[in-house]
Formats: sequence, structure tokens, C-alpha cells
Amino acid sequence: MSADLETRYRRLMAWYPRSWRAANEDAFVGTLLDAADATGRAAPAAGERAAIVGHGVTARLDRVVVPHVRHAGSTIALTMGTGLAFAEFVMTSWAPWIVGNPGPGWLVQIGPFRDTGFVFAGLWLVALVAAVTGRWAVGRIALGVCIVLAAVSPYWFTAYPGVWSVDRATLFLFAACAFVAFLGRPVRGQHTVAASVGWMLVGILSYLSVGQPAHEWLGSRALWDGNMWAWYGVGLLEVVAIGFAVARLWSVAFTIVLGLTPYALTVVANELRGILTESGSAAVVAAPVALGLLLLVLHSSGRLALSDRGRATTDRGRPTTDRGRATTERSRPPLS
Repeated sequence: MSADLETRYRRLMAWYPRSWRAANEDAFVGTLLDAADATGRAAPAAGERAAIVGHGVTARLDRVVVPHVRHAGSTIALTMGTGLAFAEFVMTSWAPWIVGNPGPGWLVQIGPFRDTGFVFAGLWLVALVAAVTGRWAVGRIALGVCIVLAAVSPYWFTAYPGVWSVDRATLFLFAACAFVAFLGRPVRGQHTVAASVGWMLVGILSYLSVGQPAHEWLGSRALWDGNMWAWYGVGLLEVVAIGFAVARLWSVAFTIVLGLTPYALTVVANELRGILTESGSAAVVAAPVALGLLLLVLHSSGRLALSDRGRATTDRGRPTTDRGRATTERSRPPLS
């Protein structure tokens, strides 16, 4: 087998963390060279490259956020994004109780829809269905499209006066939820769907709390302007997370913190951009989340040992059972 092929494989190993390479690189490259020799290949196969890159990136993510917290946080972000996107769709984009165009002089409808929320609701629905049916690669594509559209769609529609985009604060929240959900693998099952419905009801109640007459169109920014319910709810969840941390149930506390990250990022971005939402202090919400994320990263990287009463082992990995054989998440071979 040529030295050139070995060099190519070792270059691909750069996707893995240094500690993993020190312990596993030589054996792994040897296995890859044997497989290439058996099939007569002179270069890494495309699927092999993709698998190595994917597992390498995952191994690096594991050192930032431990897998079980990342997957749980991904589930929260997926359900939050889906629920709030559908709340915006029902209350603002569609609003079926409003007959006709509510603003003929300044609003151009897209079919029966008053803003672009129907696009984002569709993308989040695809992601949710993909998650619960085990086709998460499709879900990640939908979330990637959501992030791109959230970033560029407000600028697109400046060329079409009267066509309303979802407000930028809500788009930022959608993008942040999509990013956190993208990084993990959400839990499959009916509980994920139920949580999405719950978030949708929370979003609808938030819109209704504005108190605007039913015959008047409610823009998507009503989720933020003078709406304190979400701020109160996030503050309460932060207190709950602190309680779990005091009880040394760190996995639960970290999951709550990661799940709240999209909202915290949104309120901070709103304040930095000078958007006066009158929806509570960004610092009060963001400071506990920032501290929790710092502790999570330190713990995941092995720099901070935290005793977790809710798990059988602590610090760098959790035991799992594979037909009676104990192993840990961090010792599994990357391409087995």
C-alpha cells in the first residue's frame, strides 16, 4: 500500500481531537489501509471520507458538550422551534379569523398568508417528522435551510414593498433553535411531538397576552413587544436549573441551560441591536445561561469534575450496556 494513501488517511485524522488521535490514530489508520488494500483502492472512498469527517466532528463536539446533554438539548431546541414557528404561523402568518387583507394599503399577501411564517413552519414540520421517524439527516437539511433563510430573507423582501417577513427577533430565535437542534440527535417518539404542541400553546398564549382586538392583524413582533410572559417563564426555568445543580443533578441542569440558550441569545441580540422589546432585562436572563454553559464546557472537556447523582458514573462518560458488556460513550470505535 502506498505511502501516499497513508498520508491521505492521516490528514483526515485531523478532524479528530488531539487526545483521540494520540490514543487511536495508528490503529485506526492501519484498519483503514487494510480495508483499502482488500478492495484495491488507491484513495479513500467518498463515503469513507464523509464518515471520518462526521465522526471526527462529533468527537470534537463531545468535548464541548457531553453527548447525552447535547442530544437532550437538541430535543428541547427542536420542540421549541417547531412549536413557536407554528404559533407564529397560526397567529400571524395565517390568522384565519381575519377576513381579507387587513392592510390593503401597506400589506401584500402571499396567497392566504400575511407574512413568510408559513415557510418556516413548513421547514420545522419537516425537521420534526424527520426526527421522530429516524431520518435525522433530512431534518438537519431542513434546519440548515431554516438558518440560511432566517439570515437572508429580511433582505430579500426589501425589493418587494408590502411583502412582510417574519420579524428579525423571531427569525434570530428560529436560527438559534435550529443551530442547537442541528448539533444533536433529538429523542424519537410521541413525547417530542407532545412537547412541540406544548411550545405551540405557550407561543399562542404569548401572542394572546398582548390583548390586541381579534379583528386587527397581529404582527410577529408581538411575541417580543411588551410581552413579559416568556421572560418570566425563562427566569423560572433558570431557578429550577439552579435547584437541580444544588442537588447535584448536573445533567438535568445542563440540559435546561442548553435548551434556554436560543432564547438567551435572542434577547441579548435584540438589546445589542437596539430593539426595544420591553420584554425584560437581557442581562438577568443571559448571565445564568452563560455561567451554566461555561460549567458545561469545562465539565465536557474534562477540566471540571462534577458529581452527578442522576448518572451511574461521572465526569468523562456514562456507562451503557451492550448485551451485558459495559462500555462508555467516549471509548466506542468511531466507525464500527
